[in-house]
Amino acid sequence: INPVDYKLPRFVGGKVVGIDVSGIVEKIGTDVKEFHVGDDVFGRARMTSGSLADFAIVDMEGVAKKPEWLPFDQAASLPTAYLTGIQSLRAGNVKEGSSVLVIGASGGCGVAGVQLAKAMGASRIVGICSGKNFEF
Repeated sequence: INPVDYKLPRFVGGKVVGIDVSGIVEKIGTDVKEFHVGDDVFGRARMTSGSLADFAIVDMEGVAKKPEWLPFDQAASLPTAYLTGIQSLRAGNVKEGSSVLVIGASGGCGVAGVQLAKAMGASRIVGICSGKNFEF
């Protein structure tokens, strides 16, 4: 669970909290062509649906097929952290040869930022974290 899951006001997020989701498609809308019942998926639940439930409603633009090698629990831990990381790096115009400073590098978004910066070709990545996470 991410901090945003319990900090998001109920009037915005609905009755059920949770954003990140992974699972097996149970039903699809009539216009959905990319997914089929039985597909393993991960991504974001609708804000009004929530993901901390037995079933969640998602928009097809907010999910992707889950790779077979990736366990469901690990897939569900990726969307918020990695979307936050990639949005931040894109806003900073990170590209091949960039230098990147990641504040909070031992947290979910920080770990994502470090990994994504490397994948984007940053040549120098510096991570900062609190003393209690130094060994991380």
